[in-house]
Amino acid sequence: MADDQKKGASSVNIHAVIDRVEDNDMAVILLGDDEREQIELPLDFLPAGASDGDHLRITVTLDRESRRAAEEKVKNLQDELEKRSGTKGQKNFKL
Repeated sequence: MADDQKKGASSVNIHAVIDRVEDNDMAVILLGDDEREQIELPLDFLPAGASDGDHLRITVTLDRESRRAAEEKVKNLQDELEKRSGTKGQKNFKL
């Protein structure tokens, strides 16, 4: 993690390098300033024209609104299951 990033920040920037492209559709990417961590990503997730040796800056940001919406969706589904099952107030549902 870069020195200018504070622990607990809502987003972080990560240095990355495309090490290689495999099978013309997956990029092997080395992460961090020391390039020790490795991930694979579909080329479709990278900018057009990205290739072996290109350096990337990856920003990871918490999406609190998306999380809130997902939690609301799950709660609504739980409420619907509770209503259908006749187990109001119970955590275990009969399916």
